[in-house]
Amino acid sequence: MMLWSILEAFRLKLLDLLSARGLLVLLVLLPTLLGFMAGTANAANRQPQIILSVVDEDQSTFSRQLVQSLVEQGWTIRETTVAESERLLVRREVEGVLTIKAGFSQSIDLLEENHLTYAPAEGSLITSMVYEAIASVVLPANTRLLLLGQMADRHAELGLPVPDDLALRFDTAAALFAQDQARLDVRYHGAPENGPTLTYLVSDYSMEVFFLSIYAILGTLALSGRSVRQRLAATPNGLMTDYVLSVTSLFTLGLAQILLYTAAMSFWMKTPIRPGELYILAVCLFVMLGLSQILSLLHESVRLFLSLLILLALAIASGCFFQLSHDLMTRVGQYLPQGWALAALLGYPVMDAAVLIFSSLLLLATGYAVQARRTRLAR
Repeated sequence: MMLWSILEAFRLKLLDLLSARGLLVLLVLLPTLLGFMAGTANAANRQPQIILSVVDEDQSTFSRQLVQSLVEQGWTIRETTVAESERLLVRREVEGVLTIKAGFSQSIDLLEENHLTYAPAEGSLITSMVYEAIASVVLPANTRLLLLGQMADRHAELGLPVPDDLALRFDTAAALFAQDQARLDVRYHGAPENGPTLTYLVSDYSMEVFFLSIYAILGTLALSGRSVRQRLAATPNGLMTDYVLSVTSLFTLGLAQILLYTAAMSFWMKTPIRPGELYILAVCLFVMLGLSQILSLLHESVRLFLSLLILLALAIASGCFFQLSHDLMTRVGQYLPQGWALAALLGYPVMDAAVLIFSSLLLLATGYAVQARRTRLAR
């Protein structure tokens, strides 16, 4: 009978949470939408789409080889007219416009700039990449023509006829040379080290960690009715049972929110759901529930405002809105609830999860003790 009463009370707690429309949106709709957004953005970041416009006025075999080499980079190439390419460039629909002028294939040995031009879009970050891709095709072709010309001149100096298959023999010898004598076998010793470059990014789970904090606060406030606590205080262990069931129901629905977000993000990113990441988010949720029990002790007139303000400050300091450097994350960020979760998800060395779980248990016990005392005094 006692177990049945506890299960019934737990069911009523879940119904109370689900009946709150705002909290229900935060619980079901937002995690799914945020998961789709994060998954779409991260999938796009992992497979960057670079779009270039090419105006091929030469229409030669070599100009086609140049365009094909850009396609093999994994880029999207739009072959357009001059007018259309200018329009695309103004609208920032392409990263730049490559113009191959007529006579380009006949001027490779001279490398005349007026036969090959590239106009990058304003603020484009891939200009150097395009230059390197073009140079990797044009410069070897220029070297090949120069060497063939020198070989033909040498034959003429010696009074020898130029072989008809000179170009074919040269290409065959160059291919063998590249595979044999010019081949470099590189062996790496030790572990690679990252350069001292600081890149500000947002973690895949940063939005989920932030909204878990909001959920913990709003859910706790929704289940902290003073009149209910006063009635339960008159029954044996009623207040404690209600307190434990409130935290348990919030934790249960929070886990559902984590699963929704992770499933939505993994669906778009085509990645498996990793139990280790779910565990880290579950620990973060538990810690935020402990903190929310302390924040719920604030005066009713300022409780919601101050709670959200404190959460916002913690989120900023933890790197929810911009990724902190490794040094800041390990020295400062990991000692905040959200920061610990983000640092652990990034693979940084962090304190053991048992420390946070024990701290949350202390916060929950403190919150219950203060609430029980206030309830007794109010009676």
